[in-house]
Amino acid sequence: MREDIFARMTTDTRALVQQMQAQVTPPPPDADPVQLVREGYRQIIPLAGAVEEVETVEEHKVSSVTPSIGLRLYRPQGGNKISLPALVYFHGGGFISGGFDTHDRPLRALANTSGCAIAAIDYRLAPESTFPAAPEDCFAALQWVIQNAEELRIDASKVTVGGDSAGGLLAAVICLMCRDRNASRPLAQVLIYPNTDLAIDTPSWYELDFLHPAGSRENFLSQLAMYVPDTNEREQPYVSPLRAPDVSGLPPALIITAELDPQRDEGEAYAQRLRDASCLVTHTRYPGVLHGFFQLGGVIASGKAAIAEVAAYLQLRFAAIAD
Repeated sequence: MREDIFARMTTDTRALVQQMQAQVTPPPPDADPVQLVREGYRQIIPLAGAVEEVETVEEHKVSSVTPSIGLRLYRPQGGNKISLPALVYFHGGGFISGGFDTHDRPLRALANTSGCAIAAIDYRLAPESTFPAAPEDCFAALQWVIQNAEELRIDASKVTVGGDSAGGLLAAVICLMCRDRNASRPLAQVLIYPNTDLAIDTPSWYELDFLHPAGSRENFLSQLAMYVPDTNEREQPYVSPLRAPDVSGLPPALIITAELDPQRDEGEAYAQRLRDASCLVTHTRYPGVLHGFFQLGGVIASGKAAIAEVAAYLQLRFAAIAD
C-alpha cells in the first residue's frame, strides 16, 4: 500500500483496508474466476450493517423481457400509502456479479430513510449474457414499473432511476435510451461512483487502480471483456455514456464519487458533460473513501452519509412535482 494514499484514507476506511489485507488468502488454483469474483463480492454483505425492517418486501417478475427477470420491491416502514414515489435501482458488481442479496441491506436503509419504494432489478449478468442484455433488461424494467404503477402502488409521475458502479452506468444509459426511444422517462438519475467509460483510461485509474475491487486495471479489463467481448462496441453510448455525442435532454442527476476510487475521474467527467448540456447536476465527492463505500455503512460512516444524501435528494426531486 502506498503510504501517501493510505494517509488520505478516513480512519474507518484505513481500519477496514488493514483488516481486509490481513485476511487475504490465495484462491485455489482450479477456482472458476467468475465464481471467485461473485463469491468475493458477497463478502461485503455484512459490512452494510444491520438488516432494517421495512413495511413489505414484494417479489415480482418483469415479464416484458425474455426470459423474465426478477424485481424486488421494498416499501418503507409506514409505507402503506397507495401511491409512493419510487427509485428503480440497478446494482453494481462489474456486470458479472451482484444481485438482491448484495444490496439488500443498503436498499432497505435507503427505503426507510427516503420514504419511497425501491425497486431492485435482477438484470442478466455476464458472461452468461453479454451486452446489450443488461441495459435492455434495465430499460424494460423501468418501463414495466411505470406501466404497472397502479398495481405496484407507485406514483408513475415520481419514478427515478439509480445505481452504483456498473449499476450507475446502467442508470445513465437507461436515461439515454428513454430519450432516444421517446419512452417514459425517469424524474431523476442517481449515479453512485458510476462507470461511464469502459476504456478506463483516466488519470485516477492509473493512480489508484490497486485499490479497485477487481485488484488492478488489467483485472477489471478482463472482467469487462466478459460483458462486452467486442472492443469496438465499448465506444458506443449505451456501453460508455461518457462517449455519447449528445447528453442533452436528460433528467436531473445526483452523482456521487469517492476520492480514492479509480472510477472517480470518469464519474466526475460525466457530471461536467451533463452540466455543459444544461442538465441540473448535484455532485458530491466523498473524501478519503474507496469504491464501494455506499455498501459499507456498517463500518464506514460515509456509507451511511451517502444513503442519507441520496434519500434527501430523492425527497427534493419528488417534492418538486405537485401531488
